Amino acid sequence: MASFASATVPLKQIFRISPTTTSPSRSIPSFSHSVSKSIKSLSFCRLRSVELSRVSSLPRNQAVWEAPDDGSGSDYDEDEENDLDFESDWEEEEEGERISSDTASFHGDKPAATTTEQYEEDLRKEIEQLLEPDERDILKQNATPNVDRISTAKWNPLHSLALAGQIHHMDMLLENGLHIDLVDKDGLTALHTAIIGKKEPVISHILRKGANPNVADRDGASPLHYAVQVGAMQTVKLLIKYNVDLNAADKDGWTPLHIAIQSRNRDIAKVLLVNGADKTRRNKDGKTPLDLALCYGKDFKSYDLAKLLKLVPANRYM
Repeated sequence: MASFASATVPLKQIFRISPTTTSPSRSIPSFSHSVSKSIKSLSFCRLRSVELSRVSSLPRNQAVWEAPDDGSGSDYDEDEENDLDFESDWEEEEEGERISSDTASFHGDKPAATTTEQYEEDLRKEIEQLLEPDERDILKQNATPNVDRISTAKWNPLHSLALAGQIHHMDMLLENGLHIDLVDKDGLTALHTAIIGKKEPVISHILRKGANPNVADRDGASPLHYAVQVGAMQTVKLLIKYNVDLNAADKDGWTPLHIAIQSRNRDIAKVLLVNGADKTRRNKDGKTPLDLALCYGKDFKSYDLAKLLKLVPANRYM
């Protein structure tokens, strides 16, 4: 048996390793180096995947920012007056069905003119089936709005609709004979209520319908008093356009100008003054608007209002 030493053959002959030339600037990567590089690549891919999943889980609109509405604009646009109703989900579905039927009628399946009438008739029949006998009797007895049955001294439907912005339904009550200047137990008209609620489209609408801008409540306050109190500049200007009494005083002798100075609203005070408000009027305590301004103390606003009242002529239109 030949010895192992004698059978030894150079390794390069067995594995036929050919000599390679290695340049100083380029070396053959080792196995451990390749594994390390692969692990780094996998780690980077996993990290990138986690980041992408976090980004995709964020709300799509999170990065969208809009400036808040400060409510300083006027709402006297005609289009907004007719866009005050709210529809629930089931109403939207039924509206969609009605539109579908309208489309079918347009194509000749049904006469288009009778689509709305048919819908109303179907709705009437459905409601009558849902009502109990005594409930049907109530409906039969009230073919038109029965204001006496839907009102109390405090809760008047015209006032409620004014605050809710339901112009169309207000018009329905007015068409059925309800007086536009009807007052509640506090002497407030629908115009008072709309002004307190800052419902500008309603205010504009009922003034055009003939509402009296000079009706005083039980405390003697006119709609202008309340418009000044809530700081509704556009409403103040609109009431002036409809010839409101600028110097109407309540039971305590307070005019709208007194209210403007009390609320320290220089802009509204100026509008009242240049349109004829009397700055010399005294309330029951003997105070003029200037006295009220000075009673607030020594601050910039007091000086600013005092300057306005001193420089604008009294009784400009007298």
